Amino acid sequence: MASWARTVSCDGHAPAPPGALDSASPPLQLDTWVRALLVHYFFHVSDRHTVQVDAGEGKPRVVNLLTPTVFKGQGRIRLGATTVFGVPRSPGSCSCTYVEARTPQSLIEIGEGTVINNRAVILSEGAAIRIGQRCLIGFDFQVLDSNAHQLALGQRHLPDQSPRDVVIGDDVFIGSRVTLLKGCRIGHGSIVSAGAVVPPSFVAPPMSIVAGNPARVVGQVAEAATPAVS
Repeated sequence: MASWARTVSCDGHAPAPPGALDSASPPLQLDTWVRALLVHYFFHVSDRHTVQVDAGEGKPRVVNLLTPTVFKGQGRIRLGATTVFGVPRSPGSCSCTYVEARTPQSLIEIGEGTVINNRAVILSEGAAIRIGQRCLIGFDFQVLDSNAHQLALGQRHLPDQSPRDVVIGDDVFIGSRVTLLKGCRIGHGSIVSAGAVVPPSFVAPPMSIVAGNPARVVGQVAEAATPAVS
């Protein structure tokens, strides 16, 4: 049962769900079945041609979905073979994460070992969003490489003409309800505290602690101590 809920073939094939949903089923089992059905439904209605999984030679091309996630757009979405979407025992486990490379020029890259919690919004509109390896990202995360529209009064119905890349380095920890806006860069090993709003073009050096709205660097991450040699 667990493996059926965890992986979905990029070719769109899914195993048949186990059994009928019965009101007499144990609650935890029913929760697992419902979430698994939602995972497969949202992947089925995704633009699967946009998704590329960087698996090794001869390895299966699967997307690791533990909670509902939909992929949309005309651009490219590149995932590491061990990228994971969703945490079942976390808020919003039956809500949908939304990943869109909206324009043909859009690019979203997410590295190996990165885990993205539930209800994320990752939206590229013509630049790129690059998330490194081994990142841990909390629920209700939002990242955009554009303003979604122009800001001048009378022109807000027009698309943003100057999207800018967002780059998140390796081993970054991002708390819940964080928003990253276009052009920002988070250096490797950094921590972005819960609720932070990272403004456009903000740059956090490696190993920074970032907090606030608007966000600022408030400290440095301590290096791991080297074990003493006896």
